Amino acid sequence: MPNHERLPKGRLRAEIFRAGRPDLRFRLLVWFSCVIATLGLLADSPAVVVGSMLVAPLLGPIMALSLALLGGARREPVAPMWALAEGVVTAVAVSYVLAELLRASPFAVLETIPGEVAARTRPNPLDLGIALAGGGAGAFALVRLRAAEALPGVAIATALMPPLCTVGIGLSLGDRGTWGGALLLFVTNLSAIVSAGAFVFLLSGVRHHTSPTHPGPRLVLSVVPVVVVGLAVTGLTARAVQEARETDAITTAAREAVSNLFPNGSVERVTHSSGDDGSRRVRVEAQVDRPATLDDAETIQAFVAQRTGKRIQLVLVTTPVLVLDPLNPPPREQPILTPTPTPTQTPTPTPKPTPRATAAGGGEGGTGTPRAGN
Repeated sequence: MPNHERLPKGRLRAEIFRAGRPDLRFRLLVWFSCVIATLGLLADSPAVVVGSMLVAPLLGPIMALSLALLGGARREPVAPMWALAEGVVTAVAVSYVLAELLRASPFAVLETIPGEVAARTRPNPLDLGIALAGGGAGAFALVRLRAAEALPGVAIATALMPPLCTVGIGLSLGDRGTWGGALLLFVTNLSAIVSAGAFVFLLSGVRHHTSPTHPGPRLVLSVVPVVVVGLAVTGLTARAVQEARETDAITTAAREAVSNLFPNGSVERVTHSSGDDGSRRVRVEAQVDRPATLDDAETIQAFVAQRTGKRIQLVLVTTPVLVLDPLNPPPREQPILTPTPTPTQTPTPTPKPTPRATAAGGGEGGTGTPRAGN
């Protein structure tokens, strides 16, 4: 049977703060986890990204910060804060350098944004809820030290290292949307884990009872970042939902218009972006069975504008295709493919030179036979 006996509170506090120090082990694990996470993100490999979460040591200093919120010695938060700052800067710098080196290599890296990178650029309220539950679970696992086998699962759920590496990749690309969204995701996870962990530590009685101040005000202050981040994430989520609805409306309208004008055609792709004048720039790529005309393009443009209620700037790209009616199979003995005979070249006869008669009499320069004199 596993032993679930708790450690003495003083020893438990010392163990938690010891795990939050920036020692050699911490620094090496930050480097290793950052390299694994960056390569996994660039290779678009979820398994490799999950492996980097297991190696990342950032959960240690974050749990120490949660415990430091409950009061105690003034210098207790210094080491975990320094470790966390060092880990964050190292992760962003290493991922940036790796992305720059791989982009300069002959390998086709970051020609398009990988799905694992894009998945960490738009945090939502679900991420905040996961981080709150993960922080509480991590604190509980540390209070019940024998339940520390739950920490790898907490590390995977809270996902601290991949967002930081995504920040470095976004800085390498110069894409503010990529690094900004990933940074917001990391801040969301960080604030939620710290607050949830502090509450669990408080409920478990793991606090420095000789502290002159009550932890209540500190806990209230720790909730403020969570609320601010939650509002920001909620606003971004509402905006993302609106963009998704707009994309669906534009795509549906474009497909319906193309299917009405070209019954045998098909839409391959519909993309849209914001125009300089506030309109929507819509690009429709379709396969059609007849050449598209200007009237066809104007009809599609008007139909999409009517359905969406927006000013539409249309780019129509069509590819002609041949659509054949069904045909019963011919008999097997009927030849279908007849080899084309190779043309043979007939030699052209070369004309022979015609001999010319020589004049009998000699003239100037002539060679005739001289006549006898009188």
